[in-house]
Amino acid sequence: MRRLAWAQLRFRPGRTLALLVGMLLATTAFTVLTAASRTSQLRTVGTVSANFRADYDILVRPHGDRTPIERATGTVQPDFMSGIYGGITMAQDRQIRRIAGVQVAAPVALVGYSLPIADVPVRLPAAALAGSGRELLRVSTTWLSAGGLSQVRQPPSFVYLTPNRLAASHSSAQAMEMLPGGARVPVCAEPRGGGPFSLAQQADNWCWSRTGGPGDDTLDRLSVRHPGFTVGWTFPILIAAVDPAAEARLDGLNHAVTSGRYLAERAGDKPAGGSVTTFPVLAAAAGGVSETAVTRIQRLPQPAGVPSLTSAGMAAAAAEPGQTVTTVRTTAGQAYRQLLAYMSRTKGPRDAIEGYWSAGPVRYQRGAGGALAPVPVRNPAGVWQTPIGGTTPVDETGPQFRRLVSHAPTANAFSGAIPVPQLVGVFNPARVQAGGRLSRVPLGPYAPAAATPASAASRQALGGQDLLPSLNLGGLVSQPVNLITTLTALPALQNLGFFSGSLHQEDPISVIRVKVAGVTGPNAVSRERINEVAQQIAVRTGLTVDIVAGSSPAPTAIDVPAAGPGQPALRLTEGWVKKGVAVAILTAVDKKSVTLFVLILCVCGLFVANAATAAVRSRRRELGVLACLGWTRPRLFAAVIGELAVIGLVAGVGGGLLSVPLSAALNLHPSAGRAALAIPVAIAVAVLSGAVPAWLAARASPLAAVRPPVLAVRRGRHPAGITGLAVANVARTPGRTLLGATSLAVGVAALTLAAAITLAFRGVVVGSLLGDAVAVQIRGVDYLAITAIVALGVLAVADVLVLNVRERAAELATIRQFGWPESALTRLVVTEGALIGAAGSLAGAAAGLAAAAQFTGQFPGRLIVAAAGAALAGVLVTAVAALPPARALRSLPAARLLSEE
Repeated sequence: MRRLAWAQLRFRPGRTLALLVGMLLATTAFTVLTAASRTSQLRTVGTVSANFRADYDILVRPHGDRTPIERATGTVQPDFMSGIYGGITMAQDRQIRRIAGVQVAAPVALVGYSLPIADVPVRLPAAALAGSGRELLRVSTTWLSAGGLSQVRQPPSFVYLTPNRLAASHSSAQAMEMLPGGARVPVCAEPRGGGPFSLAQQADNWCWSRTGGPGDDTLDRLSVRHPGFTVGWTFPILIAAVDPAAEARLDGLNHAVTSGRYLAERAGDKPAGGSVTTFPVLAAAAGGVSETAVTRIQRLPQPAGVPSLTSAGMAAAAAEPGQTVTTVRTTAGQAYRQLLAYMSRTKGPRDAIEGYWSAGPVRYQRGAGGALAPVPVRNPAGVWQTPIGGTTPVDETGPQFRRLVSHAPTANAFSGAIPVPQLVGVFNPARVQAGGRLSRVPLGPYAPAAATPASAASRQALGGQDLLPSLNLGGLVSQPVNLITTLTALPALQNLGFFSGSLHQEDPISVIRVKVAGVTGPNAVSRERINEVAQQIAVRTGLTVDIVAGSSPAPTAIDVPAAGPGQPALRLTEGWVKKGVAVAILTAVDKKSVTLFVLILCVCGLFVANAATAAVRSRRRELGVLACLGWTRPRLFAAVIGELAVIGLVAGVGGGLLSVPLSAALNLHPSAGRAALAIPVAIAVAVLSGAVPAWLAARASPLAAVRPPVLAVRRGRHPAGITGLAVANVARTPGRTLLGATSLAVGVAALTLAAAITLAFRGVVVGSLLGDAVAVQIRGVDYLAITAIVALGVLAVADVLVLNVRERAAELATIRQFGWPESALTRLVVTEGALIGAAGSLAGAAAGLAAAAQFTGQFPGRLIVAAAGAALAGVLVTAVAALPPARALRSLPAARLLSEE
């Protein structure tokens, strides 16, 4: 039997070589692709592990704080915390700290926005001071934000220069001009009345004497020698309170201090004497606001006498024609630095918090195209009417998306103590510890949010810049925290005796960020520790608890509606946060690896089974003769299996040797153990795949084995044309046809499932930064594996066609002698291949759809389209693969074949 097996391998080199090459290809592909799958899995797990933890693991919010969009998509808007003002009690914070496994619990209590005014001084140019008489200048400021797209014009102010002396009036807020005859004429009256955005509230005026006098007092580097005006920036300052010790342990805020000192752990409000109570603050080094004020200075006609700068006089002067002298630009950065200078120099009432505002979150609705659209709101003008007066930012006339609430002083507020921030240090927000780019969770209070233009039209409208926070409290993008104080300082800011509205004295904390002890990565133990702590927090406090470990920024499309002719509709992208990305990736990758491994193994087995069937059928006469000579069935079975085992051994050795350099060339991680494993795998696949063909050959009767009919004799029928004859030919060998179609079906099913994996990653993972990075790593390897699987399936179909042509060689030669042209015979074979391909492709597409529904848990319409495309591709590829067997018809020896019949 060994000699027979060796003789068959030696004296039938064609079929042996074909079988060897097929098994070598299958073994090499199996070894390399499993290495690729393992490498892809290791890379993916490594990427996920390196980016698993953000600044914290668990986010605790007030009960019921999840929005409908968050519940539907599992994503959180980046600046959601700007709309949460309390809701968690100090007792609940203490409960969380006592839970076993909590390493750090860092609360944040948002207080609200204060609106201090920073006066940026502007000296008049020499051209405006050239004269010696009276001079009236109009100062018109336009506020630019959103890359210049938003332009808000403020009512003009005025600068008056006179050669006469000025004296302050004791009966009003206006100055008095002293005429040569001794008369005193009021000038520079302080405007009164009107709404918060009227000329009376928004305009100002400055009066300067060219000759000195009481008007020569220095004001912000302005004096009689250097007269000018100030651009008043009403700057939104968001105040938050933290636990300094917990904050330092969580994100290293103490290491971000650039000047001064860090907050003391128990520093709170301190009476400073009289009507002032101070509280310590850390100030951000940058304001986080992007805005520019463009101020145009115009010379008006020289007044004949003292101009009337009352509200009515200013309104009239605003309409007069003027000659532009110069244009000055000031920025939000200048204004914020001016505020820091105020706070560092003084501790007086100028810095007092005489009222503040809270801004609610932006509400979104799903647009027609799937993008989110912010819902505009209308804030009444009364929200700016406060007893303390002040200037409302003119930007508040722009588009509003946040509900504003005023916490103005109460009627008897000034009988109590006014809170005044005491600057103890300055910190750089960029130095606050943050996670990696793929896992950074922008749910902290320090970094300003931004919206990136997502279309060419939006980029052009925004001048290529991001949409950053402006002075508009109700705008789409919120301002970051500028002043940080301690939780023990909250009583000074949440004093119901001074401020009105809901101040959350009983539950001042907005969110608590929790870091869990013992978390080392996305392993099962660490995830279980996080889950256990999260469950304990939810059970003990009843608060909303989210696991943010393994989350990742997810760019989300935002459609901002148009706001007047100057502000067109915008398509933007915001960095929302997708929860549970890491776990979804690992789950999907594990499923993908197992699925591809099984599919590769199956298609290799089917390919070898098909090749073994072809080898056995080509020797049916020889096996029948051996049976007639007395060979038993077990002996025949063992002979066939032995030949396949030897071929499997050779293919395994060759495949193992080839896989090492090929894996290295593909930048994979070759393994000697995996290469050696190819030998027993190849032998096992060869033996198992050839068992059925060998068993069938051994059980055949000697006479049937010597001259077996293709099919049993049945009633004859005439096929209708080439297609009908092709159908009949395919049906004549149902087992072989089924084997070839099944091989192709596995490949098409794998292709369909790959499309499903892609769609699953796009819906669950891709779209986040971490998911995009992982998808880049896995997709190339996946589709390389799928291509190899489909190729093996197509080769199996081609092998079926080659065997059919050889077995029907005499029949085809007879047909050609009857006058059939070569083109007709070619069409016949190609049609047979297309039929087998159609059967396998449709079955594979259906199986792939079923597996996809199980894999992804969804059945989108795009998946059906992908399955149809995979099926069509399978039919076309098999039709092309049928061309070589069809061309082999030209070399058939017709005379010899007909003589043998």
